[in-house]
Amino acid sequence: KVQITMKFEKPKQKLTLKESMKELMKSKELKAMATMVFCYNVCVELTEVLWKSILRKQYPTKSLYMEYMANFSQTVGTVAFLLQLIAPGILNVFGWRGTAMIPPVTMGILAIGFFAAIIAGEDKIPLTQALLIGTVQNVANKVTKYSLFDPCKEMAYIPLGPDAKTKGKAAVDVLGARLGRSMGSASQQLLVFLVGGSSGSIVNCTPYIGACYITAIAMWSKAVGTLGKLFVTPEVKVDNTPKLESIGQAITIIKRIEDAKSEKRKNGNGKNQAKK
Repeated sequence: KVQITMKFEKPKQKLTLKESMKELMKSKELKAMATMVFCYNVCVELTEVLWKSILRKQYPTKSLYMEYMANFSQTVGTVAFLLQLIAPGILNVFGWRGTAMIPPVTMGILAIGFFAAIIAGEDKIPLTQALLIGTVQNVANKVTKYSLFDPCKEMAYIPLGPDAKTKGKAAVDVLGARLGRSMGSASQQLLVFLVGGSSGSIVNCTPYIGACYITAIAMWSKAVGTLGKLFVTPEVKVDNTPKLESIGQAITIIKRIEDAKSEKRKNGNGKNQAKK
């Protein structure tokens, strides 16, 4: 008789918001991971909506807008493919912490240029240049996520326990991704309501959006520093004191032997002279 056993995969466990909070409170590494994902989604939401508002202003017709977005998607795919080819080399050179810092640093620098171009106004910086900077920044948002951010995030689960790889991952996905997008969208709506002016334009909120963005980048960087400790090889300090003491004792013994030999030679020479 041939017995056939069938294994059924357990369905992925979906955690509620309350359960996710409890799971994240168990580990500072999971909290840091959730902070990374949360801040990334907040940053993407803050710049993407502002960029698309300028894009619609520059390309008001639907056909021109769709054509620009098609070129944008093609650029993201090409750059992401090229970056994924060299991502292992970047990881080998800079390590986990250095590689994980590339997305926030790149996105932050480009976002500051984007916000500055909008705040300066069309009189000093044309709208087309501000749109170009915003496009490059949004390309960096997506490319660094696919090629660097996601691999580094998955690597961070490796040193953790089995519960962190299942329940912890689910908690990070719930609180990090979903809450991050929701928080970014809610903050923009609140800013438009408070400082958007009579027109309710999100462009008028650019300085405040920039402040929120920089805060998120700072929190993200701090979380990377916390997780980076998982991938630091501890230095093994070798205590050479016993070896040095043994060497010192050996030198002392050798010196005593040499002194005894020299005294023996002197005594022998003295006896020979007495006989003569």
